[in-house]
Amino acid sequence: MKVKAIRCLSAVLTLCLSAVIFICGFALTPVYAQTNGYSGVLYDLGKSKNFNISDYPVRQGDYSLNVITLAESEDNELFVYVYQPSGEGKNICASSINISLGTGDELSFKNYKLRLIDAEDVFYKYAVAGLTVSLLPKRYYSVSSIFRPFDENIDKQAEDGNKITEVVYEVAKQYCFTSKDGQPYVEVVDIQTIEVTDKFVGFVRYSDGFKLYVGACDSHFVAFNTDKPMDKLLEADVYYTSQSYSYSFVTLVGESHTFGGKQDNYAYLTYTDRVEHNGGGLFAGTYTWDRIETVDEFISENEGWQNVYSGAIIDINVGSEITEEGKAALKGKKWVLRFAETGYSLNSGYGSVTSFSTLVGDVTILRLKFETDGVVYNLGVVDNKQTGSDKPVNNEWISAELSDNFKLILSIILLVLVLLLLLPLFRLIFKGIGRLIHKRDTHNSGGRDLDKMSREEVEKELDKIDWNSDFWKNIDGTDGG
Repeated sequence: MKVKAIRCLSAVLTLCLSAVIFICGFALTPVYAQTNGYSGVLYDLGKSKNFNISDYPVRQGDYSLNVITLAESEDNELFVYVYQPSGEGKNICASSINISLGTGDELSFKNYKLRLIDAEDVFYKYAVAGLTVSLLPKRYYSVSSIFRPFDENIDKQAEDGNKITEVVYEVAKQYCFTSKDGQPYVEVVDIQTIEVTDKFVGFVRYSDGFKLYVGACDSHFVAFNTDKPMDKLLEADVYYTSQSYSYSFVTLVGESHTFGGKQDNYAYLTYTDRVEHNGGGLFAGTYTWDRIETVDEFISENEGWQNVYSGAIIDINVGSEITEEGKAALKGKKWVLRFAETGYSLNSGYGSVTSFSTLVGDVTILRLKFETDGVVYNLGVVDNKQTGSDKPVNNEWISAELSDNFKLILSIILLVLVLLLLLPLFRLIFKGIGRLIHKRDTHNSGGRDLDKMSREEVEKELDKIDWNSDFWKNIDGTDGG
């Protein structure tokens, strides 16, 4: 295997405080070095007469990654040469690199894994896994950043339940490989990038409503700030990994965790993208959100949200609100990217519980297209890889109360029941009144039954009544007459 290591006649090696970058000027410059097989890193770099090993000193405690140059092999592989000041003592290796094969409006970064080929002192040579050199006469490699694994002994971990998985370093170079007069040439220019300065990864859980099992949609997001102002965020590319996960607990057996293999994923978002979710279950809420939104919009969608389902008998209130921890993590950040949705389910039986979900992690923003002061920028992003908590940032709640119509119906029913309960009492009262009237009539008729007397006989009997007697005074409280 032959490797065409870059050698630039007009190149200038520049030593900068913590990073030395092997820079080729704007003019086309020939590459002379060609080696057979997976040659050593110093052998490749030494082919350039401008390479001086003394310009790359060992610096204890400096764990940065500094890309020196790229090289294409005749077997269509791409190699990356990196200056790592800490040397081989810490045994740190680069893990991945962000490269776009397009430029300008065609920028589209991918995160490629790096495979170590050779290392000597502070010099490391990596192969870019999964990238095949094209046969185009001009081949562009826009490199925004390079990563190494997080090391808890030297790196500061994220807060708010997040974990950094890979630490990022800026490259901000564009390499153009071509040929002139049958000889390979390369030119290198600086490119502009935008850096994520503050970041929080999480997800919101939306219930699917009442089903035979507990189901939900997990909406994953990343909230962040950048070192450059953005008046309007138009597009965003996000890389993340996903991994199936199941948990089970069985009485007298214990619990178990099952993880699937990690999958690489890319999300391409625009400010016009909108998502709607309805779980389809009984009393399921309908949730809508924009793929790109501000933190204020995100909180407004999820803070105090509620939906009322009016029925003939009961009204169901379903709502969601951000937890206090979630609010604290979002505080001070401006933008939110809602980049993925995954399912969640929970089944329970006699002495057993099983749940299924998808773990999302290693989130990094690759590209941002935005407008500031009327100017549109399309830039690669310098951003670490970060994984959020396995707990949602929101709490959902559900409550039920009697509907107004049913309250009215219930009031009428209760009134009827009260009347039915009081009916025996009313009968006693009416019966007592009837007896009293009958007693009075019998007394006035001399003990004869008025119902069986003729009209003339009744009139005669009435004429005999002494209306001033004590009896009538006691009956109706009058003086008679």
